[in-house]
Amino acid sequence: MMRTDPDISSALEFMDEHIASLAELELLVALVEAPSRWWDATVLSRELGIPKHVGRTVLERFARSNLLEIRFTDDVRYQFRPGTPELHGGAAALVAAYRTKPIVLIQHLTRQTRRSVRDFADAFRLRRNGRG
Repeated sequence: MMRTDPDISSALEFMDEHIASLAELELLVALVEAPSRWWDATVLSRELGIPKHVGRTVLERFARSNLLEIRFTDDVRYQFRPGTPELHGGAAALVAAYRTKPIVLIQHLTRQTRRSVRDFADAFRLRRNGRG
């Protein structure tokens, strides 16, 4: 297990709870660093270089996680406005850690992704072995 300093621990906890990919991390950083800005999937796609459907999916998931406010206009727009001080603090800690120690966060995210894929594959392996 990777040893972490206290400054990054809360960032890693928040990331484990709310971030599943590098695209999501980049998107959250953009949202947090422009807290008064309203975003939609088209703008995110253009500015972050991600597919529009990915941006929309992540925005919707962040909104369901109580990280964003939603406004309905000609399109659905989102603004970083966490519903609790804990969510706001966790997101801020994550962005600060990403700005000072990006490699630590990316390595942690990569390990989590590999572990999830391995657990998923192991579930099928156990099932197959259990049948035969």
